[in-house]
Amino acid sequence: MSLSTRSCKTGLILACFLAPVLAAQAGNETDGTQREERLPAIWMVEYENDLFAGKDRFYTSGIRLSRIAEAREAPSWLESVAMRFPGFAEHDVLPYRLSIGHNIYTPADIENPAFPPDDRPYAAWLYTQFSTGTLHPQGADRVRVGVGIVGPAALGRQVQKYAHELIDSPTPVGWDSQLRNEPTLQLGYDRMRRFLDRAKPEQFGFDLSWLAGITAGNAHSHATLGGFMRLGYNLPDDYGPPRISPAASGSSYFRAEGTQDSSFYFFLGAEGRQVFRDMFLQGNTFGGVDGVRIERQIGEYFAGAVYTRGIFRLAYSHVWRTREFIGQIEDQSYGALSFSIWW
Repeated sequence: MSLSTRSCKTGLILACFLAPVLAAQAGNETDGTQREERLPAIWMVEYENDLFAGKDRFYTSGIRLSRIAEAREAPSWLESVAMRFPGFAEHDVLPYRLSIGHNIYTPADIENPAFPPDDRPYAAWLYTQFSTGTLHPQGADRVRVGVGIVGPAALGRQVQKYAHELIDSPTPVGWDSQLRNEPTLQLGYDRMRRFLDRAKPEQFGFDLSWLAGITAGNAHSHATLGGFMRLGYNLPDDYGPPRISPAASGSSYFRAEGTQDSSFYFFLGAEGRQVFRDMFLQGNTFGGVDGVRIERQIGEYFAGAVYTRGIFRLAYSHVWRTREFIGQIEDQSYGALSFSIWW
C-alpha cells in the first residue's frame, strides 16, 4: 500500500476518534469558596503502521489518542485497583491517562476472498483504556484497565475499504470472515526500574533499565520481561516512548521544561513475551471465528529516538517482532510514531 493510502487511513481513523472530548476539570478550595479550574494536561497521538517497513499485512495499523493529566487524583475505582499492586501505596496523588484506540489486523493476502485457514483472521479492535501510575528517577509502575469491542462493531472493514477506494488501491475482500462481535476487558500491570544511571543534566549520558509486566484479558493475556538502554543529551526521567499493546509501553508523561530547553536520546531494547491468549490470532473466545495456532514465546527488538523541546515531544520506534503463529510466512516489522504536547 502506498504512503498516500496510509495517510488516508490515518485521517479516517482520526476523524472517527477525535470526536469524543477527553477533557477534565478539578475543583479547588480558595478562600472558602469552590471554584473549577482546568488543569494542564498532555495530549498525545500515537500511530503505528507497517508502512514504515513497506508491508501491508498482520498487525497493519494502530492509532491511539490520549489525555494525560498532571497532579490529578485518579478516579477512585482506578485507584482502588492500583493499590492492590506494588509501588502505589506510598503515593498520595496518582495522575491518570484516558485513551481511545483502534487497531486493524489482516492476513498476508488482502485480495484473497477465501478465509485463509493457515493465516491470521481479519480483525479490528476499538477500545478505551484507563491507566494510572508513578514516575520517578529510579522507576515507574503502571496499572491499566481497558474495555472495548472486537468485530464488525469496531468498523475495521469500513475504515480500510473506504481508504483504499479513495485512491484506487486494491480492495481488501476478506472482511466477511472477520472475528465476530465480542466485548473485551483487559487488566495490566507494568514495572520498570533503572539499574545503571550515568546521566546528568545538560550533559551526554546513558542509562540501563529493565521492564516486566503482566496482562490478563480475553483480547490479550501474556507476561513480559525485557530491558533497554538510552543514550543522549540531558536525559529526562522517562522510560522510553509509549507503544500500543501488547508491547510494554514506555512513559506517556514528560515534564514541560523552558521553551528553549531540549533533550534527545536514542534507545535500543529487547522484550520477550510468554503468550497465554491472543484473540486476534486464536479467534473468538466462544464460538464465532476460529483462528490459528499461536507461538507461545514471542521476541521483540526495538530501537528509535526521542526529541523533547519545551512542551513538545516527538518519538519514533521501529519494532522487529518474531513470528506470532504457526505457519506465518515471515517476521513482522513496523514503525511507531508519537507526538505529545502540553495543552
